[in-house]
Amino acid sequence: MRVVRVPKFGVENLVVGDADDPRPAGGEVLIAADAATINPSDAGIVSGAAAPRFPPGLEPPYTPGWDLAGRVTAVGDGVNPSLIGQRVVGFSIWYVTGHGTQASMVTLPATDVAVAPEGLAAAQLTTVGLNGLAAWRGLDELNLAAGQTLAVTGAAGAVGGFALDLAVGRGLDVAAIVYERDRPDVLARGARHAITQGSGGPGAAVREAISGGVDALLDTAGIGAPALGAIRDGGRYASVTVVPDTERGITATRVYARMDPVGLPALVQMASAGRLHTPVARQFDVSEARAAYREFSAGPHRGRIVLTF
Repeated sequence: MRVVRVPKFGVENLVVGDADDPRPAGGEVLIAADAATINPSDAGIVSGAAAPRFPPGLEPPYTPGWDLAGRVTAVGDGVNPSLIGQRVVGFSIWYVTGHGTQASMVTLPATDVAVAPEGLAAAQLTTVGLNGLAAWRGLDELNLAAGQTLAVTGAAGAVGGFALDLAVGRGLDVAAIVYERDRPDVLARGARHAITQGSGGPGAAVREAISGGVDALLDTAGIGAPALGAIRDGGRYASVTVVPDTERGITATRVYARMDPVGLPALVQMASAGRLHTPVARQFDVSEARAAYREFSAGPHRGRIVLTF
């Protein structure tokens, strides 16, 4: 197989090498990968910025990667053999396992894959896992009912874009906090309000559009404390980055992407049906992984950077 390796930190040290194909252990599937997304956390793995979050005892070389799309070629003991030949999306919780997906052959627990319909390109399917599950978890944590109001920071970004689509699908009244250039896009995708920050910050901008503030805010852009002003007294705040000290009875939660046996299959089905936007900015063959990481770091991009195999 072909595999991305980081023997020491720095994109200049990233290499793509050959290795023996892995074999699935009990409860696992072996996947021939077609595509794997590069996420910010992968860039942190390569640079070493994420090293404090590495699993204890993990030694180099490291293989990055949380997401993949491919096809099951073998299964381990205890796994239904009908999965062989199935197209799947897989998710690896890298900060727990240190087991990366940026390789042409990858083993994953059968519980961490979702069968994917034919049709949507693998490069688009592989964007769903980490970012989609973070958005899914954030909305579950906020626990809003249809008709309630939600503000999403970074609503045109990787996690925020999925949060926008999911929130609209759940019947929420969404205020998308975005750059001016992204206003037409988020409105076309169902946001009730497209809000750009003025000199008064996100709180004042949201309250100008929604009197009294929103019921909850999902902060995917890491705005932190300045975003609290957008939320009504006693409302809810969730962040995929940092959680500030709260005020006015607002509850705050940090959310992490994690495997969800309901969420991942649902995300895959919605993406395949065109109900989630899965833009890809550029694809690189795995042999060009170093160039792909440099392109990623040169962002931002309208869409993901994806490795193909």
